[in-house]
Amino acid sequence: MTLQIADLEHFGQTALLEFDRELARRTPSDEAEFERQAQRLEAKLEQLYALAATMAQREANLPGVVAIWAGVVGVCDQMAKALAASPHTARRSESYDRILDIRNLCEENRALHA
Repeated sequence: MTLQIADLEHFGQTALLEFDRELARRTPSDEAEFERQAQRLEAKLEQLYALAATMAQREANLPGVVAIWAGVVGVCDQMAKALAASPHTARRSESYDRILDIRNLCEENRALHA
């Protein structure tokens, strides 16, 4: 069994749903819990990045590699948007910056193989 791009996107969507569900249980002033959830989201993105890298190494053609990295860029964008739009924090999370760093790595990989 091999993973597909849709599996990566599903993994990202599931992580976002869990993030939203956990934050819905919290008060907007609970910044410590928000940061824990943001770190969890970031960790799941790091796992997703590792899966994408493995998939890209095994991909037989360049358009397939480009599609893998483009899919992960989309997931990164959704995660960054969820963090930026959250009413649970008055300041930007450190995880937000790291998610953008991972997004930039994915975009560099996509552009490299395009």
